[in-house]
Amino acid sequence: MALRLVCSLLVLALSGFGITADKAGAQSRTRPHSQVLVEAGWVQPRGDLALDYTETALGFGAGDGLELGFRWRYHFSRSISLSPAFHFVDYRDFESTDDVIGDYRISASTLRYTLELMMIRGSEKSPVRPFLAVNGGLYRNRVVGFNKNLSAPFDQSVNTLGLGVRGGVRLGRFELSAIYNVNRFSTWQYFKTGNEVDYDWDNFSVRAGWIIPFSD
Repeated sequence: MALRLVCSLLVLALSGFGITADKAGAQSRTRPHSQVLVEAGWVQPRGDLALDYTETALGFGAGDGLELGFRWRYHFSRSISLSPAFHFVDYRDFESTDDVIGDYRISASTLRYTLELMMIRGSEKSPVRPFLAVNGGLYRNRVVGFNKNLSAPFDQSVNTLGLGVRGGVRLGRFELSAIYNVNRFSTWQYFKTGNEVDYDWDNFSVRAGWIIPFSD
């Protein structure tokens, strides 16, 4: 379902931006240099990640967090680019106190290794250039904390495939964007439920990026 949604959004983006193979071929003769971007942002957890730890069976109690990352972008033309990227997402811990074990916390974080396809409008000299992008890759979701009954601590990670849709504007050497990441998986890890459980770790983030071109 998530893959179908992202593919539909990509088709709409291509149609709305008016990108054609002929244009891409003509622009490729003057394609921009490759770029490195350093990115940072604010992340809001959704789904089970944001649900209360003590009041729900699968909630982690994570709060809004920070995202740091970088990417290398290769341009096929002035409009189309592809970029491998790495991002680290650190959510705010859930903290509480128990009569038996005292103070405790539940920490959740994600490492994302992705490949992004971007489509951008306007010329390189335009002050504002809107863009749309889709990405997919490997997500490594880590939790450090306690079982729901607080009987034993654990430090466990789960690898899964994820998808993302991003839209924003480029302002000179800066990019401002909003991203929705689909991060859903099934695992026996984390809370001891006795069977494999489906988790929803979707998140929404607002990101700023600084573009460092290899050559002007």
